[in-house]
Amino acid sequence: MTFDFPYGFNFLHISELMLLGPLALFVFLGLWKKIDRRHLFVHSLVIFFLIIALAAPYSVEMSSPKTNQSRITIISDESASMDLLEKGVSKEVADELNTRVPVAVTTISGIHTSLGDAIIQQASPENYVLVISDGQSNSGTPVEEALSYCYKNNFPVSALIPRTVEEDLSVEIEGENEAVIDNKAFFKVNVRKSIEDRMSYQVRITIDHQKVLEREITQTGRVESIEFNHTFETLGPHTVKATLHPASISVKNLDYFENNNQYMKSVYVTPKPKVLLVTNEPDSPLANTMKEIYDVRIAGSFSSLNNMDAVIIDNQAASTISDIETRALRDYIINGGGMVVIGGGSSFDFPAEYTYKDTRFEELLPVTSEPSSWRGGRNVVLMLDVSPSTLQSNGVGGRVLDEILSNAVVLLESDLLKDARVNVITFGSKGQDITNGFVDMSKESNRLWLDAEIRKISPTGDSTSLERGLMTARTLLKEQENNSEADIIIVSDGGIGNIAEGDLRFERAIQCAENLHENSGIGIHFVHIHAPKTTSQVTPKGQYYAELFMNKIGLSQNYNRIEPGERIKVSFSKNPEESEELENEYSSGSIVVYDPKHFITRNISDIQHDILGYNEVTPKPEANRLVITRLGKPIITVWRLGLGRVAAITTDNGNGNGIPWAASLYSGNDSLIITRTLNWAVADTEMSEGIQLEVPDLKMSQPGRILITTGGTGVPELYFDKKPMEITSIGNNMYESYVTANTFGLHKISETPLEANLTEELMSEVSGVKNVSWRPAAVNRPDEYTYVGENFLFRTAILENGGKIYTKGDVYSRIIEDASISTKKKILTKVFYTKYFLVLAFLIYLLYTLHHTYNTRMK
Repeated sequence: MTFDFPYGFNFLHISELMLLGPLALFVFLGLWKKIDRRHLFVHSLVIFFLIIALAAPYSVEMSSPKTNQSRITIISDESASMDLLEKGVSKEVADELNTRVPVAVTTISGIHTSLGDAIIQQASPENYVLVISDGQSNSGTPVEEALSYCYKNNFPVSALIPRTVEEDLSVEIEGENEAVIDNKAFFKVNVRKSIEDRMSYQVRITIDHQKVLEREITQTGRVESIEFNHTFETLGPHTVKATLHPASISVKNLDYFENNNQYMKSVYVTPKPKVLLVTNEPDSPLANTMKEIYDVRIAGSFSSLNNMDAVIIDNQAASTISDIETRALRDYIINGGGMVVIGGGSSFDFPAEYTYKDTRFEELLPVTSEPSSWRGGRNVVLMLDVSPSTLQSNGVGGRVLDEILSNAVVLLESDLLKDARVNVITFGSKGQDITNGFVDMSKESNRLWLDAEIRKISPTGDSTSLERGLMTARTLLKEQENNSEADIIIVSDGGIGNIAEGDLRFERAIQCAENLHENSGIGIHFVHIHAPKTTSQVTPKGQYYAELFMNKIGLSQNYNRIEPGERIKVSFSKNPEESEELENEYSSGSIVVYDPKHFITRNISDIQHDILGYNEVTPKPEANRLVITRLGKPIITVWRLGLGRVAAITTDNGNGNGIPWAASLYSGNDSLIITRTLNWAVADTEMSEGIQLEVPDLKMSQPGRILITTGGTGVPELYFDKKPMEITSIGNNMYESYVTANTFGLHKISETPLEANLTEELMSEVSGVKNVSWRPAAVNRPDEYTYVGENFLFRTAILENGGKIYTKGDVYSRIIEDASISTKKKILTKVFYTKYFLVLAFLIYLLYTLHHTYNTRMK
């Protein structure tokens, strides 16, 4: 058992200290019996020291042990993508360094790059790893994860990125692999270049061997994107193909690889889903939109749901939905059906005397029909200091780190963040994201998970770099919705000052914070856990660095210093005038995407038009709010119920009895958010009776995951190019299978062993065949040829994880010195004092015995 005492002094076996109780009783009895006080004192002192020794006293100290630098290991990336970079760099560097220090070289080759795996395999405390690569990794452990692992374990990893000397183009098509007949399907073609030089080429896009787009492009940046849409008019399998034609006769001098100049995507076109629309307004903008997309049956009330892929309930009062109909809806949804409920003046919170609230129908919905007090739209990065100084005593029987983590948990459990999206990062020498993205705190399951993750945090790094943490926070917030309010809360022991002459980390942190606050409008709060022994928390003039930091960036009102044992106090509230201005500014009903990662909102960065009204609802704990007003009112909220999907669109159908709330959402680009919501709720069209497939674009020689859902019992039997597929259960009626193809082109997934590959020409002949019992799977070249040239994110990952980036010119002069310094890592060690207390007890007893013997017998 370990127990923490003040001032860094601890006992390994705290239970042995209970023996001090009998010792105290012995001393009390001795005094009562009037035993010789000197004799009593000496023997009690000896026993006291023996008990202390038995409890194993120790203290935790920071040390910097020296280790012998055995070698430098070079990870030489010789995979296919490296053909575009300067050749022979690894051998040249190894030969030069080998004359001064042992060098080992390990290579990565082939058409797959497992850079992360290689880093983990070679990293160790005595081994300085130098990665010579373009940073492109497409299999195995992600590079960022591998570098983070090495940083946590004090394994030094740096990089040298050779110069890109060959120009190359690659093309890729983004888009869904399933489309609905007579509906627009949206695609994006990405053309990547290895060098930022001017280059001209031609893009040609064909669908089923027919040209649909051809464009001349002059590109200077690394990525060029072309968006287009197409309406498929026949059912069954189709192909979309993009081809690059470099604008030069001398192709090889202009474009290095030829196998990445074309990309093929398979698209399976399904019949229009059958949808029941329950409405009193059959000519509303909602109804007209649905008629374009689906096979719509309009009814004024509920009827049979058989053979319907979804039901849309448009502005229906609670009084019109009976309990019998509700039970039928529940069974329908749980067994895989979809439902979308549209708002208006007769649904959710209207009419006032009979709303959906507390009805059986509301049990099916992802929202309750009551106003939401959540203002919404706030992203919060919680930065927790985990530097070694936080292991010091807090002066009240614990460690400073315990105070930091306890305050973080209290903050997450408070009403302040109950509706925010929170990302927790730790910072010591660098910033580390422990939540892997923002977490919606309105879900109780998320809060409990995050609470548990915070309690697992342990110290990392060898110093405190607030700047690194702020840079990580900036990166995380930059990826979120720009219209959302953003805040950073720093919880630290305040040891953020410079630790040596010439150290500028404090000044850099101020500059970084000023940019975040002034340029990006991000609020910054500092909770300073006052720790008596923390170094670098006080300036030479006696001012706290944390307080000075907040003063410098003009946010002194957001600085809070608390003593150990106290709990966090942070407020985002605005003064009444600011709140009133905010209400006025957003009263028009401007709406924003809250969750950009969901299928419905993916790649929708902005909704241009406002809405004039909405129903007041509150999302249920496990629902996903996707679109909200700027004041946080839910507009589109979804959840899964059994095997089915339910969406609540809490604004009207665009008609609104002459005063429409949301007419703009059913026309132009903004209508995409409505059609995607409807598509999400519609059940997948079946390939044949009871089987649904999700087939992604596959890559040559790389396993591709096929998701399978069945409506019946038993494992389905499927074939990939006439070979039986190995199918594994992953849930209730859900399965997966991994398939691998080694040839470019279209391949088949079928219920019977059909003929294998089809050429593109044959595909155009079979396209449009109704009730085809097979699905196409397009196989393209490996990812090694998709992402060409240097990966600039690799540089960032190396630097953020404590590594260095060398150039070919300075590697020889710097790396040997850096390799030596990197081994002098600060580590925490326990220093035990047992023997000292034993020796002290023995000496006291020996000296007293000699003295007593001399006085009583020698004289």
